[in-house]
Amino acid sequence: MDCKEFNGLIQDFLNDRLDEMKLSEFLSHIEECEDCRDELRIQYLIYEGLARLEEGATFDVDKDLSDYMQLQRKRLSSREGIKLTAIASEIITTAAFVIVLFVVLFYQ
Repeated sequence: MDCKEFNGLIQDFLNDRLDEMKLSEFLSHIEECEDCRDELRIQYLIYEGLARLEEGATFDVDKDLSDYMQLQRKRLSSREGIKLTAIASEIITTAAFVIVLFVVLFYQ
């Protein structure tokens, strides 16, 4: 992912609208690119910070953004776990079908 593509995904990231692949790429890029981290920080400040400040709530942009990114990492991990569970379930179902088919054909 290049910086231009990254910048185009920031709003989708902040609104939790990235699929697993894009979220994984986004999180990997943010860890490697200081310029994009700065851009994300600025947009997060605008997106979240101004709303909180208008409500009179306290806001620590660095801590809150770090917490949000950690939440997104956990969501990505959960999504990947669900995907692996679905794949395992399909494999088990297919194996059971093959075994039943083999038994039916073998005992005829």
